Order: sequence, then structure tokens, then C-alpha cells
Amino acid sequence: MQHLYIHLHEQGASWAYCAEAGCLPEQVASGELSQLPHRDDDLNVVVFVPGVDVLLAAATVPVKGVQKLAQAVPYALEEQLIDDVESMQVAIGKQDNEGKVTAAVVSEKRLQGWLQQLQEVDIEADVIVPDTLALPRINGDWSALKMPGDIVCVRSGEQTGFACDADNLAVMAASHAADAEVEPHAVQFTNCGGEEDNVAEQFRNTFSVPVNTQVCQGDALATLIAGFTLNEIINLRQGAYARSTRWLKGRQRWLSTAVLLVILVVMQFGLNIYQLQKLKSVQADYKNKIEQVFRQTFPDVKRVSDPQKQMAIKLKSLRGSAASGADGYLELMAKISQVLVKIPAVEIRSMSYKNSKVDLELELADLQVLENLKESMLKVAGIQIDVKSSSQRKGKLLSLIQVRAQ
Repeated sequence: MQHLYIHLHEQGASWAYCAEAGCLPEQVASGELSQLPHRDDDLNVVVFVPGVDVLLAAATVPVKGVQKLAQAVPYALEEQLIDDVESMQVAIGKQDNEGKVTAAVVSEKRLQGWLQQLQEVDIEADVIVPDTLALPRINGDWSALKMPGDIVCVRSGEQTGFACDADNLAVMAASHAADAEVEPHAVQFTNCGGEEDNVAEQFRNTFSVPVNTQVCQGDALATLIAGFTLNEIINLRQGAYARSTRWLKGRQRWLSTAVLLVILVVMQFGLNIYQLQKLKSVQADYKNKIEQVFRQTFPDVKRVSDPQKQMAIKLKSLRGSAASGADGYLELMAKISQVLVKIPAVEIRSMSYKNSKVDLELELADLQVLENLKESMLKVAGIQIDVKSSSQRKGKLLSLIQVRAQ
């Protein structure tokens, strides 16, 4: 993932792209933020903002946990703030074993202004950090960077420091050292202000410590990138200003594919539901047909709970009856069948068997066919036939006959 570093300052902005975090940029560009070249790449964006607009403070609170600290720290710092704490964004830093918490405080109006600047050029920052906390720390020494415009940023610890104009440096440095109860053993100073001044001399006179002057790498942003360490800074994007989810980064390449995938999944899910409902409908239809056949075959059975199982039991009983005597179902049906196959225009509409009797509901062409059937049945040895009823319907003769063994 590429990294985009942006420094917002009084002269406009500076920016640089890096292939990896913390690398030295090949080129730093400066100008209006609108001149920043647009890239479609998936970028991690780090924005450095002026330290003079951000107060780095500390307070001791008896609570732990991110949510509790976010509620308690702003009011613990209230006496150190000029403006109403409700109008300030208080970003929480680290807490030591004694409960002392560092924090970065900026007015919400100022923070919203920076976010608006970035939004206008279609950039959303992952990290917004005061440039004070991006200065490199070498052996625990203080670090100082003079910016164009006569502003000096000073980093005195991992999450402590201040920024002021060069003329007031001595006073601010002495006050900060007294409040923090720590003085520098040495100062690492980088001058990117473009002209010689007395910054180094002010440090020497105030603390009587050596000042190691570093060469500016062309732009203050290069120094900030070199000193930036993510786990040592305080990100101003917290709470209501926290970075939204990153899943849509690179959306130009992946959003259409993701949407298509979601559509396919929904369609497949819908198809599965449709097929399941269709199978349930077919299953219910077969169950109804099985029950219908069972009731037609065994009309004397009043309660049908499992027609397949009940049918198997009935058929087993019938097979047993056929094997036990001449009036068995199979023997009787064999005699009836040899007559039915010889009589044309006869359709069996229903059939039932009980007590060695077979009741047949037949549909015949006419009365003559019924008479032929009756005569043929009487010629078969061992059976008798009774015509129970006959009626005409839609040009057909419906007749109910009973055949029994003699």
C-alpha cells in the first residue's frame, strides 16, 4: 500500500508519496492542496497539521479504558484551556502506571476546517497528527524544527511538546520544562526556515546543553516523515471524528465486482428458496395422492395418519389371506381379471376388498356390456356376482358390482 503524507501549514501545503511507511520521499511538492495529483491507488493518508493550533497537555485521572478516559480527560484538562471544553476535540494519548494521560487538544472548528480542505480534493485522512509529534526523537533528546514563517516546533517527549514563534522560544521552552518537570540533556535542531537565526543559541542559553544542528532535507515534510512513528503519536481522528471504515478504499476497482457478487449470492439464495418450496409442494401433492388411493382402496379405514405404512400393513394382511384359503384376495382377483380382460369398453373406477368380497365401481359403454360381463362372471367356477346399482351419466353406464367367492 502506498502512503501519502501531507503537511498543512501557513504557506499552503506540502505532499509526498512513499511506497512504504517512513521512507524518505523521492520528491516533496508544495503549493495549494488543489494542485495535488489525483491517484486511484489504495492510499494510507497521513496529514500533519500546525502544532501551534494543537495543545499537548497531560492530566492525572483515576480511571482506565478508552471510553472512560474519553469522558474524564476533557474535564480534567478544563483549567488548562482558554475556550469552553465542549467546543474542543480532545484526542486521548497514552496513560502511564500512575494514571497520567497525555492528550492533544484542538478546537473543533479548526479540525473541521482541515477536514473540509481535504474533502474538497477528495482525500480522507487516516491519521491527523500535530507536526510537533512527528519530529524525530534521538536518544530521548528534545527535537526542534524551524518552519518557514518563523514557527518553531519542539518535541520534548514521546507525546509532549509545544510550538511557538522563534522570538518567544526561550520563554516557552523554560515554561514547558518547568511544567513537565524535565529538562533536555541535548537538543537536535533542524532549520528549514530558510535563514540563519538564534534558535540554537536560545536553547543553549536557556538549558546550557549542547545543540546539534541538522541539515534540512529540502522541505520540513521530509523531516516529519523521517520522524513519524505511528505508535508514538496522538491521532486527532478520534470519537466523532474517527476515520470511517476502510472497506470501500479502492472502490473504483472492487465495488462493481462486490456488488455483482452480492447480486449473484442473493439470486442463488432466492433460487434455492424457490426450489425448496417447489419440492415441498410436489411432496405434499404426492402425499395427497397416496392418501386418496389408500382411501379408495380401503374405504372402511376412517383415520389415515401414514398412508404408505398403513397400505403396506393392509397389503401384507391381504397376502396372508390369499395364502390361507380359496377365498383369498389374490385368487379371487385372478378369477375376476380373466373375465375383465376379455370384455371391451370396461373401465374400473374404484375397487375395494373386504371379507372375501370385491366391490367394483365400473364405467361401461352400455347395458349390453354389463350383461355380457355378468354372464361371463357366472361361467367362472367358484365366484358369484351381484349387481348392486346402475345409472346413466354423460352417455356412460356406471355400475357397482360385488364379486364374492362361493
